[in-house]
Amino acid sequence: MDSPHNKPLLTVPAKGVAIHTRMVALLKELIVLKSDNCLAPSFRVPFSSCLKLFDQYQAAILEHNQMTVTCRSGCCCCCNHWVEDVNSFEAAIIYDYILKNIPERIPEIIKTCEKDLQQLEHLEKTMLSHPDVSQTPDDQLDQTDLLLAVFYQFKRPCPLLDNNGRCSIYPVRPITCRIYFSFSDPSRCEPEYINEDDIPTYLLDTQEEVSELLDTLHFKYLSFEGNTGLRSLLLSYLRQSD
Repeated sequence: MDSPHNKPLLTVPAKGVAIHTRMVALLKELIVLKSDNCLAPSFRVPFSSCLKLFDQYQAAILEHNQMTVTCRSGCCCCCNHWVEDVNSFEAAIIYDYILKNIPERIPEIIKTCEKDLQQLEHLEKTMLSHPDVSQTPDDQLDQTDLLLAVFYQFKRPCPLLDNNGRCSIYPVRPITCRIYFSFSDPSRCEPEYINEDDIPTYLLDTQEEVSELLDTLHFKYLSFEGNTGLRSLLLSYLRQSD
């Protein structure tokens, strides 16, 4: 598991290790699956089972470490992030979900994604033209991490949130969204606190073997080379249906 600002790592109990082993087995089956369609039931059903195991894995770790999550429905501060590291097959599944469940929102989602991408590109150009300003103490962040941290400060909500601040694609949200947990007062999740070391937030991710298998699956179903940002992937998919 990864954790921001060098906070203590959460330990994985035996129950969590066993669940993780089952995730590995499922992902290995998907890798050898003779299908180029990640929307087919032969892929979707096992992957859905894998996500359920991931939920159980996280729950086992939180229980073992006696941590109480304060995240709740409608609490969407973390949804101001520019979401990166979305797997190719996850993006395809999200696109399919949008077409089937909220097609009326497609023009609005495209418009918001375009504005957000323009904002990110503007920030990147500004940082490149002022390298002295974009330095961080002791090089704590690389330039990409710094860029995304600055974007977060602009409080640009994810275009997939509904009017109540709830995720409109929650059942198929990407793994990178599933790993973020807060254990503090929700008000402390606001962007202005992102660099505070005493805010108990964690990125409760999988172990390395599962991450590597997910990477293999990502490249197996890759449609848009070099693109793993949720908003930019949404644009690539939705523009073709607009």
